[in-house]
Amino acid sequence: MNTTTLAQPKTQLGPQIEGILETGTCYSRVVFVSAFTALRTILRLRDRLLRTVENGATLQLTVGIDLGGTSREVLEELVRWDCEVFVYHNPIVRATFHPKIYLFECDSSAVLIIGSNNLTDGGLYTNYEAATRYDFELPADAAEYERILTPLQGFVEPHGPTVCCLSADLIQTLANRGVLPTETDARRSRRAKRGTPREDGVTLPPDPFSPVRVPMAPLLPKDLRASVPQVSGQDGAQPQEEVSPPSDEPRPAGVLVWRKKLPRTDALQVRPGSHHVGGVRLTQAQFENPPGQLIDQTTYFRHLFGDYDWEPEPGGHRDQEHTFVPMRIFIRGNDFGVRNFEISHKPSGEAGQDNYTTILRWGRDFIGTIERENLTGTVLSLYETADNEIGFLLDIADE
Repeated sequence: MNTTTLAQPKTQLGPQIEGILETGTCYSRVVFVSAFTALRTILRLRDRLLRTVENGATLQLTVGIDLGGTSREVLEELVRWDCEVFVYHNPIVRATFHPKIYLFECDSSAVLIIGSNNLTDGGLYTNYEAATRYDFELPADAAEYERILTPLQGFVEPHGPTVCCLSADLIQTLANRGVLPTETDARRSRRAKRGTPREDGVTLPPDPFSPVRVPMAPLLPKDLRASVPQVSGQDGAQPQEEVSPPSDEPRPAGVLVWRKKLPRTDALQVRPGSHHVGGVRLTQAQFENPPGQLIDQTTYFRHLFGDYDWEPEPGGHRDQEHTFVPMRIFIRGNDFGVRNFEISHKPSGEAGQDNYTTILRWGRDFIGTIERENLTGTVLSLYETADNEIGFLLDIADE
């Protein structure tokens, strides 16, 4: 038996699970047990997991529904899978279903992972988590395998009054009882919880913690992204470019997620009679994230702003989509407030180092400011911030 400790985010559990499923091993049994389960995460793993069923495995998932951690859409997706799915729930409020177990078993070996990692993008990629991975050679390690697995049988092979087999009728019953949020409601709730309640006129003390850069979950393939409901507060209308004017609020702490020296075209300083692009081309710019690894600009920014509501761009190319991201912007130390910047992404765009598939548009109401500031040669830095409401900050400064 080999035992490995996995400390995330340095060692992400997601790639571990993906690697196990890609080894080509014909598993006889695959079992996932998770307190919370996210739609994006199961969509990302769906093809790999269902391929194990095609190869003869018994696939079983046991999911919890406590604390609104699993949405209706997750269960509606899982009920269509060719596998066993159980919902585990104790109506006693103080008894939360909270285990996380991942088991892969075949005749000659088994992999068992036990830890804090939910079947969510946070649990598998971005959160601070800890897990232990056990690799068994069978039958040599059979006794040790049984010793570790036996206490977990109530989760791995669930039964009893707190367990129901997933069905369309069960989903409807849970929804009618109000214990199963929609994906949209769940995401709105998570956003609201991230907000810091404050009373008018009350100044919060500075946050004693500093943000650090964390990795991102893999970008969900485009054909699957349409399956994830959007969370929109604009009712389909284009948001106003200015969210709030300059304020006396302190500049939020943040981590650098991209930097570029602005050429004349991005600074809108073009020859008379020429047309500018209207924004900043989000190129590679030799930026590394994580350190030592150049970003792939063809997907990086679509991924970075992935939590915002994307939709087809009117009048754009058939694969062109856009969203609006509120950002606070500083130019040469001056606060220009918070603005909704349009981010446009066209996957079919050129992918060379100096070319781009994504652009940040300055916006009609702000183009004049950019032109007057004459920002050619300045350095634009994009930060992901610790602000609970405005998640990004643009800082443009002389080099």
